[in-house]
Amino acid sequence: MEPSFPAKRPNVMQMKKDNLEKHYKEISSLYDMAEELAATVESEFVKDPQEQIALVEPLIANVADCADILSEEFVNVLEKPALAKSAKGRVESALRKIFIALEEYRTQLGLKSQKTLGSIANIADPIVAKIRKQAEKIILIFMSLMEISLDRIMHHFEIEEFRRANNKAMSALPVHGH
Repeated sequence: MEPSFPAKRPNVMQMKKDNLEKHYKEISSLYDMAEELAATVESEFVKDPQEQIALVEPLIANVADCADILSEEFVNVLEKPALAKSAKGRVESALRKIFIALEEYRTQLGLKSQKTLGSIANIADPIVAKIRKQAEKIILIFMSLMEISLDRIMHHFEIEEFRRANNKAMSALPVHGH
């Protein structure tokens, strides 16, 4: 019979480090999604690659640029929490740019649909939906670090939808005056 030892308690510092690494990966996954969007241009399902690049390129550029800003600000705030207040504007601006780019994509797709007198589903649509979900996860990450004003990021109807979908997660966040 083997001796029994008390269960090892998890290392709190390691758990925190793992969680921060997970958050960083959540933010940097925006780069992968931008690459996925770019890959739609060369898909066999795309009839006109030029039209596809015109549709997705602005979103690709905005998502990649915002991923740069968000990952940089995440690291800055972790290294120096006092920077949270000054980072707030850059974080909100980057997130707002993502939501505006998503809206512009939907608008352009809608205009394309009007020309063909029908509803068009684009090969990029599932990736665009993934980017939106990821942006919402990133909002929650930053809400855990600093005060974020949702009304500076999204439209009112999007805020309500976000709150409904993330009510449980938001109730567990530290209070920063959201």
